[in-house]
Amino acid sequence: MERRLLLAIALMVGVMILSNVVFPPIERPLDPVGPGDETAIDTPSPSPAAEELSGTERTAQRVAEVLAEPDDLPAAAPEDDEPSRTGQIVTVRSDLYEYRFDTRGARLVGASMLEYENFSTPGHGGMNVELIRPEDSILTYGLTLRGDTVSLASFVFDASASRLDVTDEAAELRFEAAIGEVTFDVTYRFYPDDYRIEASGGLRGLGDVGHAVLIGLGRGIELNEAVLREDRTAMSLVTRSRAGQIAAERLDRVDEGESRPATGGPFSWVASKSKYWLAAVVAAPTGPGIGGVMLRGVADADAADMQATLPVPAGSSGFDYVAYIGPQDFARLQAMGQELHNVNPYGWRWLRWFIRPFGNLIVAVLIWLHESFALAYGWVLIVFGVASRIVLFPLYQISMRQQMKQMAIQPEIKQLQQRYKNDPQRLQQEQMKLYREHGVNPLGGCLPMLVPLPILITLFFVFQNTIEFRGVPFLWLPDLSLRDPLFIVPALMGGSMLFLNWITQRGMETNPQMKIFSYALPVVFTFMFASFAAGLNLYYTASNIASLPQQLYLSRERRKAQPAARSAQRT
Repeated sequence: MERRLLLAIALMVGVMILSNVVFPPIERPLDPVGPGDETAIDTPSPSPAAEELSGTERTAQRVAEVLAEPDDLPAAAPEDDEPSRTGQIVTVRSDLYEYRFDTRGARLVGASMLEYENFSTPGHGGMNVELIRPEDSILTYGLTLRGDTVSLASFVFDASASRLDVTDEAAELRFEAAIGEVTFDVTYRFYPDDYRIEASGGLRGLGDVGHAVLIGLGRGIELNEAVLREDRTAMSLVTRSRAGQIAAERLDRVDEGESRPATGGPFSWVASKSKYWLAAVVAAPTGPGIGGVMLRGVADADAADMQATLPVPAGSSGFDYVAYIGPQDFARLQAMGQELHNVNPYGWRWLRWFIRPFGNLIVAVLIWLHESFALAYGWVLIVFGVASRIVLFPLYQISMRQQMKQMAIQPEIKQLQQRYKNDPQRLQQEQMKLYREHGVNPLGGCLPMLVPLPILITLFFVFQNTIEFRGVPFLWLPDLSLRDPLFIVPALMGGSMLFLNWITQRGMETNPQMKIFSYALPVVFTFMFASFAAGLNLYYTASNIASLPQQLYLSRERRKAQPAARSAQRT
């Protein structure tokens, strides 16, 4: 799909340049158409394949010995004498979400989004979006001390409640497990109107010894979208360094059995994302941050184990971080701070420096129109398309005036072409001299027309990645983020382009090649845009229709200038 967008852009630019350079007017006006390299924190690195200990008393005592004797640490070998006690499911529910924790490992094994529907399976019957894959879990814990790694996944924690309903105010849930003479605890604070989870905890009874807490992010977000291929492609680990560099690593590019550390740490946050969903761990703005992240390939092509290291320096009272388990809602992520709203970078890597801030601006404007005027997003896109044409009207006037100037000097251009037909270099010099004398920019007629292209490109990625348009219907369109199933909007878009070309060329002499190309282009665009998001086609159609009065006015002005051009040619 992105290749088709690139082809569409190339065709647009080609038409604009050809119409002003390759096909000059024939006695009449033409158609207007990183960061610095930081040193990682000196904290122990987790083993990429930490072994789980069994839950027997003998294993627990072994872990206690490992943690209590930092000066002489033996290796913590796994044992499989007998299974640990079975964990219980603790449900945390608000109007927005239902999180399910297993007391075995104090891990999150379920995260249902109660306001969003699962589109991945036809006939899903209104099932809610589920973020955690079967047999997977996130917010799992382990400990690293002096190079020795212990997983806490098999320990059964005591929970402060068997169920937690988060209604009018924030509520807390605490997990605690005894490991011999020491204990490990973690407390979560939930909010009724937010997907933010504040977490804090520590290893108690260890003494003044630095260590690291390992936090698992699972193997990737569960598939929930209608176009599964796009959802799988979007599965990534995204990190933001303390210096502000955001990097993404696609999970399908990590081979099975491969272990790969993320580079650029320490990090402000690390996140597992899909097309629209997110599981992120955000460190405090001050402090050591997240020391490192390890990816390990698994059998599934679109999955990889992800584990973050949170350093706990000697003398610290414990650890704290904020988790975000929910949709990539622009306003909510922006409120989290530390540029978490940029977790889903728009566009191609080489163009993200522009598309990312411009896309954020466009999304903010669209959301503002939606919320401030209580408009459905379909009407928001129509209003935005009309408004963009109004704002850009001065640029179209500049383009028209440049084309009129080019038309006025065409007789002199022809004389130069006749005089220096055997000396191309001298011809080019004399033409540039003539352009300077009359204040003509050879590309001035098409450059202003390129300004709408960044909007069109950015909107392509906005509709591909912005959850605000997911599942939003408008008139006959079931989902603005997907293609029009009836192909009505692409047909209207192509028809409006064809009508605009007819208006701008009416009463004008143009090269036959250019005329054929200008009429063939809308047909090509119709087929190319047919598979793009219906919302993008809706915006483009509204923008084309809004430009009809502008094009009628510009066409009339050009026709008025034709007698003067003919008079200049006769003299």
